[in-house]
Amino acid sequence: MIKATKNHLLFAVAGVFALAAVGCVSENSTPGSPTLDASFVGYSNPDTRQTTCGNCHPDKQADWVHTKHASAWADLQGSGQADASCNKCHTVNGLTNGVGDSTGYFSVADNAKPFYRDVQCESCHGPGATHISAPGESQPIPTFKVDAGNGCAACHNGAEQPFAEQLAISRHGEMPNWEGAAGGCQVNCHTVWGAQTQMAARGPFLEMGLPPLTTTEAPGLTCSLCHQPHNADGNPAQLRSPFTLAATSARDSSTHICGKCHSRGAAATTASWRSSRGGHSGQFADLMGYGGWAPASFGNIQGPARHGTQEGSCTTCHMHRATIVSASGDIQNVGHSFEVIPCLNAASPGTGGIDTTAAGCAEEDRDFSACATSSCHGSQESARHAMDLLQSEIKAYADLLWIDGDGDATIDSLPIDQGWIPKLLQHDRTRVAGQKRLATTGADTVETVAKGARFNVLTLANPTRHGDGSMGVHNPAYIRAVMAKTVALVRTTYATTDTLAGVPPAVEAMMARAMRR
Repeated sequence: MIKATKNHLLFAVAGVFALAAVGCVSENSTPGSPTLDASFVGYSNPDTRQTTCGNCHPDKQADWVHTKHASAWADLQGSGQADASCNKCHTVNGLTNGVGDSTGYFSVADNAKPFYRDVQCESCHGPGATHISAPGESQPIPTFKVDAGNGCAACHNGAEQPFAEQLAISRHGEMPNWEGAAGGCQVNCHTVWGAQTQMAARGPFLEMGLPPLTTTEAPGLTCSLCHQPHNADGNPAQLRSPFTLAATSARDSSTHICGKCHSRGAAATTASWRSSRGGHSGQFADLMGYGGWAPASFGNIQGPARHGTQEGSCTTCHMHRATIVSASGDIQNVGHSFEVIPCLNAASPGTGGIDTTAAGCAEEDRDFSACATSSCHGSQESARHAMDLLQSEIKAYADLLWIDGDGDATIDSLPIDQGWIPKLLQHDRTRVAGQKRLATTGADTVETVAKGARFNVLTLANPTRHGDGSMGVHNPAYIRAVMAKTVALVRTTYATTDTLAGVPPAVEAMMARAMRR
């Protein structure tokens, strides 16, 4: 960045507009002009929204001027709700970038305040005067973290827009350590410092270059991972990648902002037969109808769900916004808990109405409005009923294959776990190498029906660990068909040789319906 800045300055010296006389300072800094802040430089020309920083960084200026940040002041005045308490987040000052003082907009006379309106470069980067005087020695670089006094979270918080609070309580914000201290998942998606590479968040940021497994910073995902602060072109909400299927191929997870992480190892490959694990975080792949194990004998069952063809795909359900009416003022659920059916509580304004103490929240108390307003379900009750029926069916198929007796989310042999797969595992103990159904080493690294079934039950019908987690909801028709056909194939292949238990008539009837797809 230093080299680029110097090049800009050299060009400015030689430019036909004689910027050597003006440099990166205000166009209005002439005798009699308003006295500007000593640290914050603000606009070069408030009338055109030309930032002083943009005189030397024209590419960033050209992007930024089209963002909502560039019209923050005008939008506030036009909202009918303008108040002095709003000025902190609609101007350039030292309260949103770690400086911690009331400089900038708050320190100048009224005739200078227009130079500090809107959310300009320095609102996030910090004061730029020192950088202008010594570009090679001072770099106003912003943070990548979610910090209440520095960056996005300094403003995008509170009852009206609790983005920071909801992100903090979400799985993205907490980013649980599923893999252990040296796990490979953190390198790609399970820490913000690893996920930067997936989202092409090139920065620069203060924390650039931190190793993915660093213990000096929290691992939770942050705002700038998904949102591009400078650019509003192309994607809604200044996202770094699209989330609509109109902007990306239905199967191309590499271009979908959610799919970049939520489709890793979701479909069975030859490597799957050398492992006892299922697919990893395959929600996007399942939504698009290609996750799991689906051999040719299953027929043409692949394809995206109606949930996946909604205009916003994942965001339609996972980022549904709602207003919670409260006697002390309305609370906005801004969808950054990513919960489809959250427990809402007007007594939880600090988290946008998301009840974080709702471990015992009954299903009938959960909010299904995301489902009822997505053009699929006529009411919350009908959506709740459809979910219950589907998940009960998927669980019935899964229970034939595997019941996790010890609750460790790993398939063990009888008698620890129950079901067909644990029984096949038990029988493998007496089989010689090359004839085992579920072994993954030596001569037993080939595909078998038993391994495919194990992959599917862990990937599509396991509500814990690394699986899809929706118990069919992401793609009802596809997941229902895969699981029913898996049960049927395991029975055909092993029922006689391994004396597998029979299928209850009610489950048999569900299988018959599911396999018509």
